[in-house]
Amino acid sequence: KPDERPMVTVFFSDIVGFTTICSTLGATKVMEMLNRLYVQLDALAAEHGVFKIETIGDAYMAVTNLVEDQSEDHALRIAQFAVEAVQAAAHTLIDEEE
Repeated sequence: KPDERPMVTVFFSDIVGFTTICSTLGATKVMEMLNRLYVQLDALAAEHGVFKIETIGDAYMAVTNLVEDQSEDHALRIAQFAVEAVQAAAHTLIDEEE
C-alpha cells in the first residue's frame, strides 16, 4: 500500500505566449528552448527537494511532500522553487541565435 499524505503542495506552470512562439519558430528551436528551461527547472527541483511529476509541452508539474515526508516545510520548498523558476524562465532565451 502506498504512503498516504494528508497534504501536498503542487506546482504547475506553462509558458505565456507559447502558441505564438511555436508559430514563429521551427520545432527544433522550440524544443531547444524547452530543453534549456527544463534543465534549469530540474536542477532547481533537485536543489529544493521538489519532485517533478511531468512535463507536457510547455507545462511543468512538480510536487512536495508526496514521495518523501516534508510536512514541516513543503509549502516553503515549492514557493522558493517557484520564485527561482520564474527567474530562470525570465533569463532563458527563446532563440539563442537572435
